[in-house]
Amino acid sequence: MLFSTRTARPADAEALSDIAAATFALASPADASAKALNAYIRNNLQPEHFCLQLISRAKQLRVLEHDGVVVGYTLIDKAAKALDIEAADGLAELSRCYVLPEHHGNGAAQLLLDDTLAAFGGAIRLTVNEQNARAIRFYQRNGFRQVGEAVFVCGSERHRDWVMVRPAEASLDGEGAITSSAATSPR
Repeated sequence: MLFSTRTARPADAEALSDIAAATFALASPADASAKALNAYIRNNLQPEHFCLQLISRAKQLRVLEHDGVVVGYTLIDKAAKALDIEAADGLAELSRCYVLPEHHGNGAAQLLLDDTLAAFGGAIRLTVNEQNARAIRFYQRNGFRQVGEAVFVCGSERHRDWVMVRPAEASLDGEGAITSSAATSPR
């Protein structure tokens, strides 16, 4: 399998929307209603939303391609809203990191995240649903540590997310432990 990464382009908007629609429910709690998920996708993850993000200086979109076809993407928001968590506020946010399920478990998501973090080059935060154990383990292996919690509103539902931070200087010891002196401790 040949994977590559690059900066997203306006021509990718349809593919990004399709990937978002196919993967959003996978990142959500198992008891999230289809109605709430569909409303969120309809109101936030359409091609026109991606077109706006692609022209925004506050957003950074990277794509993962498999044999020239977009199969994943990341979105960094450099002007993320404050969460009232000292360790996370003021940091850019990795607001999306999605790879189509048929490419899970083969290093594709790791390649995409490595590329995204290298292209960004700074301390960063993310939110992840507290029930998404697979994603939490993935982010922990990559130097992210929980610093708090936030509420994610999906339609009429409220889901609890972990807020995780990765310091800019993070390097990993091979077992997911941060070896940087700049590591952030959970509160």
